Amino acid sequence: MKVAKANSKEKIFSYVLYRKRYYPIIPIIIEGRERTVVHALVDSGAAISLFHTSIADDVGIDLEDAEQVYLAGIGGYIRAYVKKQVKVSIEGLRRITVPIAFTEYIASDIAILGRQGFFEAFEIIFREWEKKLIIRLRDI
Repeated sequence: MKVAKANSKEKIFSYVLYRKRYYPIIPIIIEGRERTVVHALVDSGAAISLFHTSIADDVGIDLEDAEQVYLAGIGGYIRAYVKKQVKVSIEGLRRITVPIAFTEYIASDIAILGRQGFFEAFEIIFREWEKKLIIRLRDI
């Protein structure tokens, strides 16, 4: 995964080849009792971030008190557990708190980074013709 740092307030990510196509996938750090790096697809069509339940287990996020919801997508409805205050960061930019829905009905090797919390904290620029994603800090 190629990351170019334009300045201290933005990062430029090259799209990543995943399942024979290029996608805006970035490394993010998720925190619970532990921390780990997760590769996440930046998805402007997703209202909320969606991670596999194994990631919650890996970092020590307890889903026992999470809100159980059913999320609608192209494939129908899936059961998920929403934690409203999860700390994530893009290395070198900012640590933010976002809601994340955890489910077993998503591939465990990729997460989806949706709009809530994330798109409010950053300016997100998709440059499809260059296969690049630019993430800039916003003054919030």
